[in-house]
Amino acid sequence: MDIENKINTTEQLPEKKSRLVRFLWRLFISVIVIIILLTGSGFVIGYYFQDEVKEYVIKELNKQLNTEIIVDGRDIDFTVLQNFPFASVDFKNVKALEVVQSKNKDTLFSAGKISFQFDVVDIFKKNYRIKKIEISDVDLKVHIDKEGNDNYHFWKESKDSVNTSFAFLLEKIVLKKIKVSFRNSQSKQNIDLLVNTSNLSGRFSDVRYSLDVTSDFYVNYIKTDSVFYLRKKNIQASLALDVDNTMPSYKIQNAEIKIEDLLFEVFGNVVNNGKDPLVNFGVKGKDLDIKSVLSLIPDKYKGKINDYESDGGFYFNATIQGIVSSKQMPQITADFGISNADITQIKDDIKLHKVNLKGHYFNGNRNANEVSLLTLIPFSALIDQGTIDGELILKNLDNPSFSGKVKASLNLESLQKFFKIDTIESVIGQFNVDATFSGDERNIRSGNYENISTSGDLKIENVDLKLKNYSLNFTGMNGDFKFDNNDLAVNSFSGNIASSDFELKGFFRNIMGFMLKEDQSIIIDATLNSKNIDLNELLANKEEEGTSKSKYKLKFSELVDLNLNSEIQHLVFRKFDARNIKGLVKLKDKKMVVDPIVLSTMDGSITTSGLIDGSDSTKLLITCFSEVNNINVTKMFESFENFGQTSVTDKNIKGVTTAKIQFASVLSPELKMDLDKLYAGVDMIIVNGEINNVESMKSMSRFIELKDLENVRFSTLKNQIELKNQMITIPKMEVKSNAINIVASGTHSFNNEINYKIKLSLNELLSKKAKQAKKENDEFGEVSDDGLGRTNIFLSMTGTVDKPVIRYDSKGAIQNVKQDLKVEKQTLKSILKDEFGLFKKDSTIKSNTPKDDAKFILKWDEANKKEEKKELKKPKKPEEEDY
Repeated sequence: MDIENKINTTEQLPEKKSRLVRFLWRLFISVIVIIILLTGSGFVIGYYFQDEVKEYVIKELNKQLNTEIIVDGRDIDFTVLQNFPFASVDFKNVKALEVVQSKNKDTLFSAGKISFQFDVVDIFKKNYRIKKIEISDVDLKVHIDKEGNDNYHFWKESKDSVNTSFAFLLEKIVLKKIKVSFRNSQSKQNIDLLVNTSNLSGRFSDVRYSLDVTSDFYVNYIKTDSVFYLRKKNIQASLALDVDNTMPSYKIQNAEIKIEDLLFEVFGNVVNNGKDPLVNFGVKGKDLDIKSVLSLIPDKYKGKINDYESDGGFYFNATIQGIVSSKQMPQITADFGISNADITQIKDDIKLHKVNLKGHYFNGNRNANEVSLLTLIPFSALIDQGTIDGELILKNLDNPSFSGKVKASLNLESLQKFFKIDTIESVIGQFNVDATFSGDERNIRSGNYENISTSGDLKIENVDLKLKNYSLNFTGMNGDFKFDNNDLAVNSFSGNIASSDFELKGFFRNIMGFMLKEDQSIIIDATLNSKNIDLNELLANKEEEGTSKSKYKLKFSELVDLNLNSEIQHLVFRKFDARNIKGLVKLKDKKMVVDPIVLSTMDGSITTSGLIDGSDSTKLLITCFSEVNNINVTKMFESFENFGQTSVTDKNIKGVTTAKIQFASVLSPELKMDLDKLYAGVDMIIVNGEINNVESMKSMSRFIELKDLENVRFSTLKNQIELKNQMITIPKMEVKSNAINIVASGTHSFNNEINYKIKLSLNELLSKKAKQAKKENDEFGEVSDDGLGRTNIFLSMTGTVDKPVIRYDSKGAIQNVKQDLKVEKQTLKSILKDEFGLFKKDSTIKSNTPKDDAKFILKWDEANKKEEKKELKKPKKPEEEDY
């Protein structure tokens, strides 16, 4: 029985297999036939109807266009098969001109292909309903001018598109490679993006329909004014919304926008309320991370954000509600924050641990007189062993008032490694602050924060600081400060700058304004104590290192006002060395005033009042009045480097001098003096003096034996000397000794040209030596006896210091020269008026003017004709019979 069943089964298998093969073969043949029929029908329809359809579509499109479309007839195709079951009219290489009132029109867009698709059956009905549009390879340039006129309204509005024989009953729009360039000159906005793909599906012609959108964009940039937003970002969007054209309104059922790795959910609706839409949107971030969020910050604001990486959560929720129009903005509210994040400075691998931040933003409601608001409450973080906590509230972000507090204990080295402040090369030390602060809105006219309140403490301990491009190190700095409204009280602040040290006590006034606004000044009102100040280091010019520029540079900041009551134990500048310096130093409007300064130097003392005016950045004006008491002349010549000359040096002169000096000059910022604008008047007395081995004295050796002129001693020398127009003018100067008296006057130029008149009064012994020294002549020229047994010899010395020309002179010639060399009565004021064109009214300097018997007048008034300065006296009238 089993064998029989097996035989029957085997006989049935070939029969079933044969039936299946026949079925598949018939199916294949049927499909081939259908394809051939459809293809054939497509060719037939395309061949017989293409001209009619193309003409009709072009005609109907032209009725609805506001601009000229440029396309070659050979680039218009009609096809049935390509988009089956749709027939389509395809336009290739299309160009449309912009819609503007001008003869010279630019291109609005160019397109590689635009395809209008409709049912094949419509061809026979001659009732075309465009259901699908495909557009690809487009370059679209949209522009709105400064008056608000646009160039893109190329499509006429159709009043009844459904009842005509040509209408748009769109169900799908497909976009591929659409390059969009948008420029709004009115709002200063620019957008440059590429639509890779975008699909829009919905029954667009219905009154109510659902619209589905999926898009893939590449945003090259979105720019407002000079700020770039979303630069070089990929964006994907999917959107499902309900459209109601009766209102019209748009309700978002589901929407997601992904910007790079950031995903946002969007929900809400838009309702047209008259002309302006009313929006009600919500935006919520999903699974956000800090680095991705920070990547959206415009380049202008994010700085060195790429030097950091972060690990931690970020949340963001926002609502947008209200009318959108040119006159009204919707209300925007946003909550955002960071939780337990670590932010790492990549290069030094230093982290800001456990960063927590909670923020809130509200853009304000002008209709309800509500101002914008930004709060960061609280903020906290750890860095190494340091901590920082704080909060900040900003109201009215257009002109913000602010309040907040900060408490921190930080290691400055760790802080610098993390933030990498450009101007700092290295820093160590401890920083502690516990302060609160607040400020009203800025004054509109002044631009200043006028009502700032601060309180709290600030301390720095053992701080060493090195700045970039500055050779001097700040070391051992310690400070104890207290915030006092807009000022910072300095309980103590000490440290070293290279080999100079300082200790300050007082106030840094307007320090908050200085920190919050670039053009705000800071006022330092303090006492300064120092054991040592080395101006060679502090004034060193390091801006042009390795060049031939000056070693020194002096310039004042217009933002720094200074009022220092100074006491300095030791100060050095080049060869000048001073001790026990006491006085007042003021700086305002780039003018430095010292009035007075007392110091010990060169075995004596100097009292000086002066002004350094740096208001012109190209030069410095220096004026001063000094009283010199019992100064060692040798050390004076040495300290002032022999005043830049080699005729009489510290090796040649001795004595003790007391003098009154008026001085004015113009220097470059590199401290190079303009000799054409140098004036000095010196009224001096030198006692116990010596003139040794002066070459100009030696040059008279043919009149007197050399050794008698090698060393000339005198008990007292009184004279007035004037430096002006690169010329030293010396009135009557008398050097008395037991053997010889020398009376001289004349001029000595800065290039060492001389013109001296000299009278030698010789005792009997020297007179005989002089006659022996001049054996070739019996006469000296004009010789006289002074009635005291002295023989007078009159000489003139001209030429140069190196090559003097000495001749006998007559007594009468000397008398005339003596009148020419008379010191003109003048004050420092009149010299500065003639030489520098000064004396403009200056209320800043006026406050420093002494009232009685002023040594240095810092306020000059052209209207005041009375001289207010001590002046160089006229020399006494010359004796009738003598020099």
